[in-house]
Amino acid sequence: MVTKRVKKTDVVSPSSAELRKAVEAIAIQPKSGKITLLTRKLFNVLLAVAQQADESGDTYRALLSDIVANSAFDSNDTALVKEHLRRMVSVQVEWSQGTSSQKPGRKWGISTLIADAEILEDPATRRVWVEFSFAPKIKKKLLDPVQYARLSLQFQSQLRSSAGLALYEICVRYLTNPSHLTMRETWEWWRPILSGTPDTEAGDEAKREYKYFKRDYLRPAIAEVNAVTNIFVELIEHREGRRVAEIQFRVSERKQPMLALDEHPNVFDSTLVDRMVKIGISLKEAQSLYADSEENRIRAALQMTEQRMRSTTLPPVRSAAALFKDALKKGYAPPVEDVPASGTARIAAGAAVPADDLKARLLGEYAAYRRKEAQALYNEQGETGRELARRSFEEDELPALGAHMRDDWRRRGLESKLAETAFFDWLARKTWGEPTDGDLLAFTLSQSRAAA
Repeated sequence: MVTKRVKKTDVVSPSSAELRKAVEAIAIQPKSGKITLLTRKLFNVLLAVAQQADESGDTYRALLSDIVANSAFDSNDTALVKEHLRRMVSVQVEWSQGTSSQKPGRKWGISTLIADAEILEDPATRRVWVEFSFAPKIKKKLLDPVQYARLSLQFQSQLRSSAGLALYEICVRYLTNPSHLTMRETWEWWRPILSGTPDTEAGDEAKREYKYFKRDYLRPAIAEVNAVTNIFVELIEHREGRRVAEIQFRVSERKQPMLALDEHPNVFDSTLVDRMVKIGISLKEAQSLYADSEENRIRAALQMTEQRMRSTTLPPVRSAAALFKDALKKGYAPPVEDVPASGTARIAAGAAVPADDLKARLLGEYAAYRRKEAQALYNEQGETGRELARRSFEEDELPALGAHMRDDWRRRGLESKLAETAFFDWLARKTWGEPTDGDLLAFTLSQSRAAA
């Protein structure tokens, strides 16, 4: 077999490379196995490596460190790459022109994302290489596409959900279209493409109700794409009576300055695996959870678990690992996004509100949300724990409040609405600290999931 080797000067840099992604490979539908965020990211990086290679051949090769864009990669990164290469060899996807319509002359096909892969260590230099190939039937379309979308791998690195990345890829293709409108398809057609989950593996509720698909995938993906990429996406719903039957998107180029992007983005964030191990999860299980789950959901569950473990006002956590896995499975921790605060104004769908006013409003809404969370934690404690929290409030916070508040607390305690608000605001700060700009953006994205 002829091996296509990549010259040192030709090795792709995921922070700056642009990928010409064939339209057939954009709106792909998984038929067996799940396409996760990291699977999409790795597939795009491998495509970029192959497209930039300088010789003809069937197999492509690149340094593992260049693929993960992390010069300090270790054995954990190697294990993560192996896991996703396994998935890419086994996951079956349908390739099409990005429409469900069966028009004359259109082609349809099914294959795995890549045909095979190997990870090799050079005994002389100790450098680790990844070798891979594509199925012969789709190789030419992938590497020398006639119709394609230009994707930025730097924007890809900022997206934290599979639905966000899939939506970005689809919408970029239509940015130069005169109508700026994507294809119009049934929402059932869009669901596996954005979720990365085959219809056969989706729950009955997810397949039956549009409102759940909109809450769990559409709104968060649109908010994310609008926050960190160079395009602005709007959802268009086409109804049959009161029922939403079909959807499409309007795409425009963003005119205002972009958010500052990470100059050294990584495809894999192995620090998340390390954090899971630190709270008591085995390395093998942590790697499996990382491979199966969205990064933003992992970050959210980790942050909630770590904050809960640090709390001095709540009972000790019996099993941090169990708490984390429960939060990850049920998704009751709001997603965490590491995006500057200026992104909050951009998520607001173009609303003409000054950034300072928007942030003030978000702070108020977020404070109300955290009060409810703090109250739920308080109610879970026994009477001893609740008494300790009230005593700490009286000693640490109450002296600094006004005389009216102090009198109200002493007379009525938590039956006073004013005192109740002050108490749970204090308990939230004590438990989770002061809200950060990242917390505000995470809250904004999580609220989009709740709106149907």
